[in-house]
Amino acid sequence: MRDDSLCVRGALTPELLYSPDRLTYPLIRNGEKGEGKFRRATWEEAIEYAAQLIRETAEKYGKKSLASYLGRGVLGMPIGRILNNGTKPCLMKRLGSPNDFNVASICNMASSMVTPMTTVGIGTRMMVQDIPNSDYIFAWGKNSTTDDGPQMALKAIKAAKERGAKLIVIDPRETGIGELADLWVPVVPGADGALALAMLKLIINSGRYDKEFVRDYTRGFEEFKQYLDTLTIEQLSTWCGVSLDMINELTDIFCSTEKISLVSYTGLEYQLSGIQNNRAIFTLWAITGKLDVEGGIYFNCKGLPTFKPKELPEEELVGTREFPMFYKFMGSGQFARFPKAVLEDDPYPIRALILAGGSPALTFPDSKKWREVYKKLDCLIVLDRYPTEDSRYADVIFPACTLFETYKPYVDENGTIQLMEPAISPVGESCNDCIILGRLAKALGVGDDYPSNVEELKKWLCEEMPPYAGDFGSGKKQPPRIYKKYVTGGLRADGQPGFPTPSGKFEICSTLLEENGFTPYPKYTDIRSIPEMNDPAFPFIMTTGARSIHRMGVFGANLPGVAKVEPYPYMDLSPEDAKELGIDDGDWAQVTTPFGTGTFKTRLAGMTRHCIHIPHGGGSAYMPEAWKIGNVNELTSLDYNDPITGFPTMKSVPCRIEKIVR
Repeated sequence: MRDDSLCVRGALTPELLYSPDRLTYPLIRNGEKGEGKFRRATWEEAIEYAAQLIRETAEKYGKKSLASYLGRGVLGMPIGRILNNGTKPCLMKRLGSPNDFNVASICNMASSMVTPMTTVGIGTRMMVQDIPNSDYIFAWGKNSTTDDGPQMALKAIKAAKERGAKLIVIDPRETGIGELADLWVPVVPGADGALALAMLKLIINSGRYDKEFVRDYTRGFEEFKQYLDTLTIEQLSTWCGVSLDMINELTDIFCSTEKISLVSYTGLEYQLSGIQNNRAIFTLWAITGKLDVEGGIYFNCKGLPTFKPKELPEEELVGTREFPMFYKFMGSGQFARFPKAVLEDDPYPIRALILAGGSPALTFPDSKKWREVYKKLDCLIVLDRYPTEDSRYADVIFPACTLFETYKPYVDENGTIQLMEPAISPVGESCNDCIILGRLAKALGVGDDYPSNVEELKKWLCEEMPPYAGDFGSGKKQPPRIYKKYVTGGLRADGQPGFPTPSGKFEICSTLLEENGFTPYPKYTDIRSIPEMNDPAFPFIMTTGARSIHRMGVFGANLPGVAKVEPYPYMDLSPEDAKELGIDDGDWAQVTTPFGTGTFKTRLAGMTRHCIHIPHGGGSAYMPEAWKIGNVNELTSLDYNDPITGFPTMKSVPCRIEKIVR
C-alpha cells in the first residue's frame, strides 16, 4: 500500500543515508585544487590542519579575509547559531571578520521579508493564505506540487477545488500545479510585474478598487496612478506575453470577489525588478480588499512594531556598496559579490571560506567563475554529507551528519525546549555540524561556549529556541480570527489604526525605498531594456530554478534512485515552438545565451510561447553524465541583479535554441 504522507525524497532516505558515496571520515587534499584527490585523515589532524590554514590566511591577508557561507542543505538545523547568529557573535565575528554569509543571498528573503515589509510591514510567516474559504486561489510564483515536502498547500488546494473553488495558475510552466488549474496563464519569465501592472491599470481606470481603503490606508496611490498612466495595456501585454483578452478575463475574475488567496514564493525573486514585481502583486490584493479578510490573506498577528532596518556598518562588507538594502534587512553582505572579493580584491581580498551545507558553484550563476574563486582561495573548508563540485577544491572536508542522525530541539506545549532523539546513529565517523565547528573554534581559541561533544551539544541545544524550519502546523487550537485589524488598531504596537509601516499605511510608495534612493512605487523593468539583452540573436527567454519533487536543489542527481526517475535536466519547450524549430520530443538541442552554451534533451510541455525552462542542479563531477554536463548555471551571469536585494536574474535570460543532429 502506498503511503501518500511520504514524499518522494523521503522514500529515498535509506539510499541517502547509506550510499557508498557518503562522506564518512575527514579528508585532506593531496592533489591540485579541483582534481578531487584526497587522503583520509583523523579528526584531530583535520581539525588542527583546518585551524592552521585559517590562522595563516588571517595573518597573511588580515582577519577580514575570512568568510563563511551557510547553505540550504542545513535548513532547520542549529548550525546557524554558530555561523549566522543575530544575538551573539558568530564564528566569523569572533575571528575578527564581518563576512558571515548565508543562503538568504539567493533565497526566500526577497519574497518573505523585503516585499511584505515595504508594503504591509508584516512578514509572510505571519500571513495565512485562507485557502479553505477562498473562492479563487491564485498560484503565482509557486508550484505546490514540488515546493513543499509535506505538500500541505497542495492538499488544501485540492480540497478547496473539491468544494468548488477555482484555481488560477500564473506561471511560464504548466507542468505540476498548472495541470490542476481552471485557468493557466502562461506569462513570460521575469515579466510578472508587467502583468500585475496591467491588471492594476484596468482596475484603477475602471474604478473597481476599494476607494475608502485607498483613501484612508494607503500611501502613494496618486503617484502610482500617474506612473500607470505612462504605460499602455498593449505594451504591458507585449512584455508579459499575456493577450489583452486574457488580461481582461483575469482582471474580471480578480474583481469578482474578495475571497482570493495568494500562493506565492521564490519563483518571483530572481527577476530584474523582482521586489517591485512582488510589490505590484501585493498592491493588487490591497486595493481590492483582499487583505485580512476571510478567504483572502489573513494576518495571523497583532500589535507589531514597525520594522527598523539595520544601520550600515562603518566597515564595508562584501556587496554592501552595491546592495546596501540587503544588509539593512539581513545584517550581512551579499554573497553574489563574493567572487569579486576573491578574484578582484573588491572591496578587499578574501582568501578563506568555511562552506557548510551548500554548493554556490551550482546554485549561483556562472559555475566557471566559482571554480576560479575556489582555485584562488588559500583555504577552503567544507562541511557536508556528500562530495560536491565545490568540495573538489577543498583543503579539508569534514563529514557531517544528516538530520536523521542528529538531536533536534523542539518546544513542547508547556513552552519547554525538548530534544528529539536521532533516528539512527551517525554513519561512519560523521559528526554533527555544530560539534565540528565547535571543535574548530576551540582550536582557534574562540569557542569555549560551543559544543565539542554530544553531551555538550545536548545541553547547548536546550539553551535557545530551535530555529525556524517551516510552518508545518503546531496542532494547537487557534483563537477566533479577527478580520480587518488595520481598522481597529489591532496590527500596530501603538494600537492606532493602519499597518506597522513607517507611514502607518499600506505603502504603495515605500518610505524605506524612497529614503534609500529607489523608486518608491512598483516600477517594472523589462530584461529587454538592457541593450545587450535585446539582441535579435536571442529570441527566446530561458528560465531556471524551478524545484523538483525528487531533488533538493543541487542534491539528489548523484543518487541512483533519483537519477532513475529524473535522468536528464530536460529543456521544456512548447509543442508550437518545437514544431517551428523542427525539434521533436527527446531531441537534443543547443541553448545559447549571452553568457554561455549548453546541450540539453528536449521535453515537450506546456510552456509560454518563445520561452524555455531548464532545471538547475547539474554540473558536478560526482553526478551521472547527463547531469554532469547539463549545468544551466553556465548559461547565467552574476552581473545582472535586482538592485534592491542583489538577487541574480536567473529567471529571465534571453537565449536561442538550435536542434542538434546526433
